Amino acid sequence: MREKFWNKKIPTLLGILIITVSIGVTTFLANQTTFFKSRASLSEQPKNVRITNITDNSFTVSYSTDDKIPGSLNYGKDNTLGQTGLDDRDQQTGNLANYNIHNITVRGVQPQTQYFFTITSGQDSYSNNDSPFTVTTGPVLSSPPQQEPMTGKITLPDGTAPTEAIIYVTAAKSQVVSTLTKSDGSFILPLNSLRTNDEASYYTLSNDETIKILAFGHSLTSTVSLSLSQTRLVPTIILSKNYDFKTSQEAITAPISLESFPSFNSTPSAKASPEILTPKDNQSFTDQQPLFKGTTLPSQNVKIVIESNGVIQADVTADANGNWTYRPANPLTAGNHTISITARNSSGILETITRSFVIYASGQQINPPVPSGTPTTIPTVTTTPISTATPTQTTITLSPAPITTQSPIPTQIQTKGGVSVSPTGTLPPTGNTSIITAGIIGAVVLIAGSLLFLLAL
Repeated sequence: MREKFWNKKIPTLLGILIITVSIGVTTFLANQTTFFKSRASLSEQPKNVRITNITDNSFTVSYSTDDKIPGSLNYGKDNTLGQTGLDDRDQQTGNLANYNIHNITVRGVQPQTQYFFTITSGQDSYSNNDSPFTVTTGPVLSSPPQQEPMTGKITLPDGTAPTEAIIYVTAAKSQVVSTLTKSDGSFILPLNSLRTNDEASYYTLSNDETIKILAFGHSLTSTVSLSLSQTRLVPTIILSKNYDFKTSQEAITAPISLESFPSFNSTPSAKASPEILTPKDNQSFTDQQPLFKGTTLPSQNVKIVIESNGVIQADVTADANGNWTYRPANPLTAGNHTISITARNSSGILETITRSFVIYASGQQINPPVPSGTPTTIPTVTTTPISTATPTQTTITLSPAPITTQSPIPTQIQTKGGVSVSPTGTLPPTGNTSIITAGIIGAVVLIAGSLLFLLAL
């Protein structure tokens, strides 16, 4: 008797133990997923954003990220942006690549013009305290001075070349210029295009003034002071060490002030996207000239297309608060219709949103539509006891599970760099592969424990 009791009890206890462990593992993994997602967002945030190399027709934006990820700029003459700038290396290869140090030169801009830009880092857009960064180009200049370029080399503390590094150079009253190092750590930086700090004229370096260098790579920083005569071949800079080459080629303890190399902090941009407020999806109207409403960026143009028996096209402009309205000039026919709007979002990307609606003939009764997400059947559970000579068992019969039809997700078309993408919806963020695998294993263990528990009853 005692043996039968334990033969029955041990599988039951084992099943309960497996279920408890699997629930604990699942909870832990869920918390870990949130943790990794939070870390990924922080690792993509641009740090030490600097604007350099400003001329009458170009400027450079550089920054760093903790992870190697792609980066680009959305820029324009106003807050609507609309143009895209790629990393200098991506411009050469024609392909987006992942970097820790990002260096984006925008060319072909107009002189003495203010430009706005945001940074697209990974999947997110970043701005300067919820507003786009700004830069103003300089005037057209002629007859640059005859100055030799600066050349030199940067190494890591172990003597190897950094895979990525950048140097910034400035003088007391000059602008800041910058360049990426080559694969061997060497660099060459023209100085004949150096301008004053207001970009209004060329800047001629004097023999007795101090030139400052900020070098960065592999999360290591070096500062350097030197004279004009030392720019033709700068002594080797070992990242993490600071130098005053005017007095010695040995490293010094205190770095020079970084105030000469101003930088900006980035913040995640609020992702303002165009919206259709009226109609809601599948909304019904008895008014054959309904008033359509929506929102977008302030003063942004909105292209409207209504499709029914024919096609109606119109353009409206949002007001200073980003609100827009449109009423068709002629009555729409009774039946099913769609309205699509196309406008730029806060990242400067064209986005298209579509809604369906119904026009009823005058006097026709409107029956409110049944939400498509409502289940059409209700599951029931029937228990039937079976009496046999063996211990009583219970047979559980389940009715078929209901099939729930979700409302269609409005198609959104995004255009960037001449390429249109039409996703059918927003996918959840990609998780860590090992976490997903462990989660599946946990689910399998949970099911096995449940079955073992039921069999032991």
